[in-house]
Amino acid sequence: MEFLMCFPILFPMLFGILVSAFHFDTDRKRNIYVEIGVIINSIVVAYLLLNPPSGIFVLFDLTKNLTIEFHIDKMSMVFAGIVSILWPFASLYAFEYMENEHRKDSFFTFYTMTYGITIGVAFAGNLETMYLFYEMLTLVTLPLVMHEANLESIQAAKTYMVYSIAGASFGFISLMFILNYGETSAFVWGGVLKNLPANKEQLMRVWYAFAFFGFGVKAAVFPFHGWLPKASVAPTPVTALLHAVAVVKSGAFAIGRLTYFSYGTDILKGTWVQYLVMSAALITILFGSCMAYKEQHIKRRLAYSTVSNLSYIVFGFTLMSEQGLVGGMAHMLAHAFMKIVLFACVGAIMVRGHKQYVYEIAGIGKVMPFTMVCFAISALAVTGVPPLPGFISKWNLIKGAVLEGGFAYVGAVVLLISGLLTAMYIISVAIRAFIVDEETYDKHIFDNVTDPGLRMKIPFAVLTVVVVVMGIFAEPIVGFLHQMAQGL
Repeated sequence: MEFLMCFPILFPMLFGILVSAFHFDTDRKRNIYVEIGVIINSIVVAYLLLNPPSGIFVLFDLTKNLTIEFHIDKMSMVFAGIVSILWPFASLYAFEYMENEHRKDSFFTFYTMTYGITIGVAFAGNLETMYLFYEMLTLVTLPLVMHEANLESIQAAKTYMVYSIAGASFGFISLMFILNYGETSAFVWGGVLKNLPANKEQLMRVWYAFAFFGFGVKAAVFPFHGWLPKASVAPTPVTALLHAVAVVKSGAFAIGRLTYFSYGTDILKGTWVQYLVMSAALITILFGSCMAYKEQHIKRRLAYSTVSNLSYIVFGFTLMSEQGLVGGMAHMLAHAFMKIVLFACVGAIMVRGHKQYVYEIAGIGKVMPFTMVCFAISALAVTGVPPLPGFISKWNLIKGAVLEGGFAYVGAVVLLISGLLTAMYIISVAIRAFIVDEETYDKHIFDNVTDPGLRMKIPFAVLTVVVVVMGIFAEPIVGFLHQMAQGL
């Protein structure tokens, strides 16, 4: 049974390579091939999550002490569940979005391979396995960022590569210290430094800080966030992939693994390093919210919103408590669904309405009502309007901050300020789309503009329903996250 954990990792990688090898003579054949492969993979992941193997599967040994191995626990179940649900919808959306684009075989090759590598991060059973797939994720998404092959996309890809490699270097050094001082490199609830000599604790706190900011590059922690807004030049299916599902969530997920399963909170909580990383998360929340409010380009506004919201997750992790972990994972789950809907809707606006800036979309809700209603619902969810999932996750984060007290109270205030800014920068877009001055509104500005076809509408329509359902029926989800946060 354990060997089945390899299937959803290796299958999409091979399946993706064959997209280019087969040279499909029509887009339809290639699209059917890709969608079938992605759905098969999601079915296998669903089976594994419903029937998780209790053991560890070792794929191969790198050295006597370094193994590539996979294991499924509750934390990996959350991340893998997000990825496996969203990927079929993201692929279906991409078929229509990419209709008039070039080099589509190459695009879907890397797009499909990314699915398997992201599952590799989720199912990693130890630090070196997670690090390997984390690095592979950079390499496989790099061609997606530079897909347009123009100067702007190439520059964005260079920035992404430099940031990612630099961050991974910090993470690698930390990996070496865990291997040297830890009891094992496997992910163990409570950490692997139980027998660490007292005179080495400060040293390991230093390397935790390095690891936090290293893996925090993909989570866009300030001041290492610069690659994320630049990457918005990529096609919208890629930015949705980067900002909602794979890359940025991998960064946040890695920070959670390091904090609770490698270093452990016992040597971190209440020390200078906790206040350092928590401060970085809070600064990023405020910075991202302010930049999103200022930004007029719609996709870049959403990119800065992602910068802010990722650090909601990171802030929860830095509380280093059960409630903090619950809040962080709840926001990881909620943000993935809310943000992919927003990006999908913005992509539809750009493809169908040929508009890219906030000031250009006044009245677009009259000709794209379906798209903008879905956008508005997810905008309310991201803002934290009850009973939508953004409210549930933010409530748990604020509860975690209040329970911790002390410096964590600052976090509660920052979340409230960020919530107000979020309402101003995201709900205002939905309002602008529907409410216009009839005397000055040019009715012909959106001639021939309509809602997109079913391949784009179905994904963001279904996922909008999921967003609403997640908020209304949040209790079982939060209960599962509490079990996870208790180490059960």
